[in-house]
Amino acid sequence: MLFSKLRLTKKQFGMGTLILAILLVVVGLLPAVSAEEEDNYSITAEKAFEHANAHIIDFMSSDVPDFENWTDASIDPEPLELYDINGQKLFYEFSAYKNNTLVGKIYVGANKTLGPSVQVIETTTYLYNTTEALKKSIEVARSEYPNGEIKSTKVVEYSYPRIGAMTVVKDKTSGDEHRIFVDVYSLEVVPDRPVTETQLGVWSMYEHKVKNRVGGNLIEWEKSEKYTKSIEKDVANKGICISVPVILDNYSNYETSNVYYGYYHYFFGLNSYGNTVIARYGKLPVLKSDEQKENWNSTLEELGNNIKDTVTSKYMYPHGEVVTCGTNSKGYFVILFKYGNVSESLINELYSLIDNSAKQMGIQDIPVEFGYGIYREEIPLDSEQDIYHWFGDSTVNLSESDIHALEEYMKEKPTIPMDKTVVAYGKIPLLKDQNEIMTWADKLSAISGNTQDKITPYMEKGQVIVYGAELTRLDVGINETLPSEEKNTIVKEIYQIIDKEARKQNVTGVPVIFDEGIFIDEIATEDVRIYKEENNEELSNSNNINSKSDNGNKSSEPSEIRSTPGFELLGSLTCLYGGWKFRKN
Repeated sequence: MLFSKLRLTKKQFGMGTLILAILLVVVGLLPAVSAEEEDNYSITAEKAFEHANAHIIDFMSSDVPDFENWTDASIDPEPLELYDINGQKLFYEFSAYKNNTLVGKIYVGANKTLGPSVQVIETTTYLYNTTEALKKSIEVARSEYPNGEIKSTKVVEYSYPRIGAMTVVKDKTSGDEHRIFVDVYSLEVVPDRPVTETQLGVWSMYEHKVKNRVGGNLIEWEKSEKYTKSIEKDVANKGICISVPVILDNYSNYETSNVYYGYYHYFFGLNSYGNTVIARYGKLPVLKSDEQKENWNSTLEELGNNIKDTVTSKYMYPHGEVVTCGTNSKGYFVILFKYGNVSESLINELYSLIDNSAKQMGIQDIPVEFGYGIYREEIPLDSEQDIYHWFGDSTVNLSESDIHALEEYMKEKPTIPMDKTVVAYGKIPLLKDQNEIMTWADKLSAISGNTQDKITPYMEKGQVIVYGAELTRLDVGINETLPSEEKNTIVKEIYQIIDKEARKQNVTGVPVIFDEGIFIDEIATEDVRIYKEENNEELSNSNNINSKSDNGNKSSEPSEIRSTPGFELLGSLTCLYGGWKFRKN
């Protein structure tokens, strides 16, 4: 846990200021680090943002006091850069906003030699005007040194925790440099002199923190980096990417992201492309070994077979609201509905059915998850005659044989997409009907189209081998032959690109699946030409959303939609391999 490494202490720098104090290993007789050496230890704003995000996420998930008001806030990834009076970059100041109101600030060290990454967190903040302070410092410099040359103007920590504007002016006659300081809060000029107990002045926080502490500080920074990576890994399973702004919350009870389809395994019914949990009943068993998990999954599948006839004839589409029956990786038996007329009494009735059947197998308090699924599928009524029925369309005018065909189809086990998932970020929203599904798909297609130019360089380098919009999520295929570190870097960079574009379209937590595979280049030109001709319709054409199987089997997943010519060869893989985007080794 974080608090075995960090100690939070309140200092008298103002209420609501948290100082992250680390017990530093003082390495005696180490010289101060030169500017050249410091550059080797500099930290980018992107890296600093990851550390800020990770720390706040962990604080909130650990119910640390003073962060109650941060729920639903987001950290702005564009920081204010604060410098030391010696000119060295000192901190990145990140601001957290909730409904456009500032709720707090996080100060992250801009150099590894400063020690632990997150130095200060302010939960009570006061606004200040850097623009006016910078402007005034320049005006004063020009007034006091009319023949001087302005060398630089920066926002600085001039006497920690005091912040001000510093303008450096060089006397053209003597060559001497002079510094003008203006406090950002009071806009008063601060004299350039050492601080004493009785007089205001300036001092170098950087030199104070680094002097004789370089070795220990570097060790502490590496601890911060290791800690940040551990948080990154933990929350990635829940769809959270710490490289982009997130809606801050207590993520400790969050589930695996619904962007990762592999979390669910279906016994019969239709594949769902994003689930929303409604309720859970029963009690999960304690499963420690892989063998126990496999046996439990087999037991649940047997349970599914035992109730299949009753469920499909009475509760399942086209007779009822149930669409899918299966399990999830946590060990729940799963029932998914189409959105609509799902009442508590219906859920209780279904649970009684499942529970009674489970008791006959010797299972008490069977764990069952109920939820809504997202569906877009053509069901074959007569594949030889090429007659299909879109799920969700009215069944009033269907013949008895058509209804029977639907019943038999719903008893089948859906084909499982065989993807090698790297990570799944974001969240698929609850889409209530076909109109909402198609509107969402259009939005994803627009995001994909607007980012293709920035993704193309990754494809040209052979790092990304497929990119496009699926029905409910975006898909990025990473070349599996790349080193793991390079894959991780590419995933972060690409998600930042996609997230930035998505936010322009008011989409937060954009759902993106990163999977991996190898590019198949043994595809005949004729096959590609045929694919292009058959798939030259817009996303809004519903017939282009699902690929149909020639033998009437259930397709594994919707085809990806691409509009840039350079992506069509890659798109053909989905068509030719029925949703298997990559050939697996």
